[in-house]
Amino acid sequence: MASQVLINTISKPKSVAILASILFILLLAVYSCSQPNAQSFTYLNHSEDVAYVGMETCATCHSDKHSTFVHTGMGLSFDSATRQKSSALFGTQHQVYDTANDLYYQPNWQGDKLFIKEYRLANGDTTHLLNVHIDYVVGSGQHTNSHLFTHNGYIFQAPITFYVQEQKWDLAPGFENGNNSRFSRILNSECISCHNAMPKLEDDSDFKFTEIGKGIDCERCHGPGELHVNQRVKGEGVDVTKEIDPTIVNPRKLTWERQIDLCQRCHLQGLNVLKEGKKFTDFKPGMILSDVFEIYLPEYEGGNTSFDMANHSQRFQMSECFIQGNKDELGFTCISCHNPHVSVKMTGTEVYNTTCKTCHADKGCTETPSLLTAEDNNCVKCHMPPSGSEDIPHVSVHDHYIRVPQRKADVEQMQQLVGLYAVNNPSPKIETEIQAYLEYWEKFDKNPFYLNKARELLAKHHFPKLWLKYHYLNEDYAAATQLNLEGEALDGWENFMLGTSYSKLNQASLGLYHLEKAYQTDRTNRSIAGELLKAYANGSDIEKAIRLGNELIEEFPSDGLIHNDLAKAMIKRGYYQKAMPLMLKALKHEPDNLAVWSTFLNFYALQKDKINFEFWLGKINQQDSEYLNPKQVGAILDTMP
Repeated sequence: MASQVLINTISKPKSVAILASILFILLLAVYSCSQPNAQSFTYLNHSEDVAYVGMETCATCHSDKHSTFVHTGMGLSFDSATRQKSSALFGTQHQVYDTANDLYYQPNWQGDKLFIKEYRLANGDTTHLLNVHIDYVVGSGQHTNSHLFTHNGYIFQAPITFYVQEQKWDLAPGFENGNNSRFSRILNSECISCHNAMPKLEDDSDFKFTEIGKGIDCERCHGPGELHVNQRVKGEGVDVTKEIDPTIVNPRKLTWERQIDLCQRCHLQGLNVLKEGKKFTDFKPGMILSDVFEIYLPEYEGGNTSFDMANHSQRFQMSECFIQGNKDELGFTCISCHNPHVSVKMTGTEVYNTTCKTCHADKGCTETPSLLTAEDNNCVKCHMPPSGSEDIPHVSVHDHYIRVPQRKADVEQMQQLVGLYAVNNPSPKIETEIQAYLEYWEKFDKNPFYLNKARELLAKHHFPKLWLKYHYLNEDYAAATQLNLEGEALDGWENFMLGTSYSKLNQASLGLYHLEKAYQTDRTNRSIAGELLKAYANGSDIEKAIRLGNELIEEFPSDGLIHNDLAKAMIKRGYYQKAMPLMLKALKHEPDNLAVWSTFLNFYALQKDKINFEFWLGKINQQDSEYLNPKQVGAILDTMP
């Protein structure tokens, strides 16, 4: 009644206007109720039953997007190793020398096949030679070309990379400074699922692939397309001008939070800690990324000034532009500047400047006209300057932390390490945080700070399995085996750590028990399989060692250590003729490994071959004079003629 009295007391023109306004609000409310809430909208292609269809299927209807996307960094991210795909220079002058390991690397074409040759020279003679066929080139050619090869569904990284901006070959990122793992670095789903289309793996495996794509494709940003395609083929589906299509994700229809999650799935390089029961292939566009995994980076007092190659998302979110742009749900995200369907090489400077001017046109630039002219009126040059990244040598990338340029003195004061933080979750669980400290030390940085921080947090909480990991990483194997783990469901890695700890303490039966349980969990995990084989070979069950070793050399034919442990088992059984080819294969793939050299030493000791025994004895002592027991060596020499 009060509202009726109010309406009756105002003049007719105003009452008409108010009635119209009320009607508009009511209509808006009805319309809003009919529209999905982007924050809570459920996409049907998030279901595990919806399959990926591949980019060529998408192109049948979206050829305009496809024709430009295939030329982007994402579209060119991964492909077979062909001359057309490679951006590298080749020739005898283009080689890499690893000074720490005295090894040369020479990329070369043999017909239409790319090889990387590893060799060593001594007095002009080749004393070691390994030539590996490369199957894939990863990288768009804007910054790098790295090189991968495959065996039986396993993907390995080769030790050299071509750095496009400086037009030079060098050791691959992470292989420098004495860390050259040569041809043994095996890649898992975490690596492949970022640099390529969504892969398929064997059940319960993180390492053995049944299918990999050839470049990041449409469905990495739009989600699996089977349901969408099936509807459209039937002439069904919603009118996307009026509704959100629930069968496929349009990133522009996502909230800014989910847009950022989509981009930082791959454009935020840090320590990725999976949630329990999750896999890296579980994330789909439109999901909350922290429901699948959290991404941790070091935090510095005063701010983080250095950055990794793929830290665009984290750096962008530090920017005042980002903070203010999303405070009122305006939605300032990666796609405000970047069109994912168009290469950055084809995106003109005016596109980026126009985005800046949408907020800064009224303020203008505070710099002098001469400086603006010198920088070609390019906002990015000053406020997102290119620089080198911490983790990738010979590469210059734009820092996506948009800000007024800093003085060098200010930058140097901002490097006091204070801890790790989850970029995509402001309130992580303490258990996940502890796990992050342990894994950051294990995978990235052996700074004692991280282990000490983990211990400090563990002391306040009861997490037995994390204590196991802490003691294992700290090489306190006795403490690892003395934990009360009764009632704890141990996964493969936890059984591996416990089994290895028992083996280090010469408690062989308990070590084997847990290593066998670990191997039963995942037979495609090379580290677990190799440790179990070593335990068999060093123990008394030689028949098990021979059976497992023969299985593993079929699975990992280029693994020198597996060949070596199988050779040790053959020698113990007295199968000397079968042992020698295995020993030579082990030496070919592990030319500097003392365990391989020791197998030769023991072989020739049993053969009473003094000349060869003393040859390998000299090599071992020259590399590590404390590796062998002098009394045992002396006793063996006394038995030789």
